[in-house]
Amino acid sequence: MNQTEVLSPPAADTVRETLAECRAATLPALRTAVEGLHPRLARISAYHLGWCLPDGTPTDGHTGKMLRAALAVLAARAFGASTASAVPGAVAVELVHNFSLLHDDLMDADELRRGRPTAWVAFGRGPAVLAGDALLSQALRVVTEVRGTPVQPATGAITSAVDAIIQGQAADLELDGYPVDEVDTDDYLAACAKTSGLLGGCLEVGAALAHAPAPAARMLRSAAWDLGVAWQIADDIESLWGDPTASGKDAYGDLRSGKRTYPVIAALRSDTPAASRLAVRLSATEAPAEAELAALAGLVMEAGGRAEAERTARRYLDQALHTLSRAGGEAAAVGTLTALFRHVLARHQQWTTRVPTAPTAEGAVL
Repeated sequence: MNQTEVLSPPAADTVRETLAECRAATLPALRTAVEGLHPRLARISAYHLGWCLPDGTPTDGHTGKMLRAALAVLAARAFGASTASAVPGAVAVELVHNFSLLHDDLMDADELRRGRPTAWVAFGRGPAVLAGDALLSQALRVVTEVRGTPVQPATGAITSAVDAIIQGQAADLELDGYPVDEVDTDDYLAACAKTSGLLGGCLEVGAALAHAPAPAARMLRSAAWDLGVAWQIADDIESLWGDPTASGKDAYGDLRSGKRTYPVIAALRSDTPAASRLAVRLSATEAPAEAELAALAGLVMEAGGRAEAERTARRYLDQALHTLSRAGGEAAAVGTLTALFRHVLARHQQWTTRVPTAPTAEGAVL
C-alpha cells in the first residue's frame, strides 16, 4: 500500500461524518435490542460493548465507529431508502458482529479486548457463549420484525452472513494447525470468510431493506467480500509492523500466538533462504521467545511476505471498488461507500510504520 492510498482531506472528512451519523442513528436501537435480552445476558453484552463495568455500572465506553452499521445504511441509501428504514439492518449486523467476537475471544483464548478483560474472563465461558447466542437470536428477530419489507431477502442476508462467519471460523481454526510446509494462501482465503461474509451481509441487508434489485444486491455482496479479504490482509500487516500505541494491538501478537497470517504464508512460500530459516523456527515445538519476535518479523519481510501481502490487499481492494462501481445505485451514496472502502485500508496504512529488527545472521538461532 503506497502513499496514494491515504484518503484526501475531503474524503476523510466525509468518512468521519458518515460514520458519526450512522452510529448516532443506530446506537439507540442497538441499546434497545441489547436491553431486551435476559438481564444477565444483557449485562454481559453491554460490558462486551463497552457500555458498563462487570457489575453493571455505566461507563463512557462505546462500541467504536460501527463501520458495519454504516455499510448497511449506505447500501440502503444507494437504492433510495432512508437512514431510519435501514437502522434494523444496521442493528442486526452489529449484533451479529458482536456475537462473533464473543465466541472468537473464547476460541482464541484472548483475554483482552479494547484494553479490558474479555467477557469470558469477566463472566465465565458458559455465560459468554450464551450471551453471544442471545445476540445472534436478537439479530434475526430485529430483521424479521421489520414491517413493510419482504422478510426473506433481509433474513436471508443475515443468515448467509452467519453461515459464512461459521465456515470461515472453522477454516481459521484449522489454518493455524497446518504444518509450515503445507499451509497455502488458499487455506488463508477460506478463513477470510469470517470477515468477508459479514461485510457482504452488511451491504446485502441494507440493499434488501431498500428493495434493491437482486442482481445489485449480489454485486454489493461480492464487492464487500473482496473488501473483507483486503481488510484481513491489511490487519495482518498491521499486527506485524503497526504502531501498537495507535492501533491498540499487541506488537507481534499474531507471531506470538503462531497464527498463519497472509504475510507469514507468503513468506513461507517464497522459496528464499529467509523462508527456509523462518520455516525452521516456526516448526519448532516451543513458542517464540519475546526477544525473537522482531527478528521473525524481519525474516517475513526479507522473504517478501510484507510486499506480497501489500500487493494482494491492493488487488482485492481494486476488485472491490470495480464491482461496487458496477452495482448501480444513487451516485452520492455509492461515492461515500467508495470512500469508506478506501478508508479500511488507509487506516491500517497510517498505523503500519514500525520497521522490524533486522533478521539475525545466517547460522544464528533463527
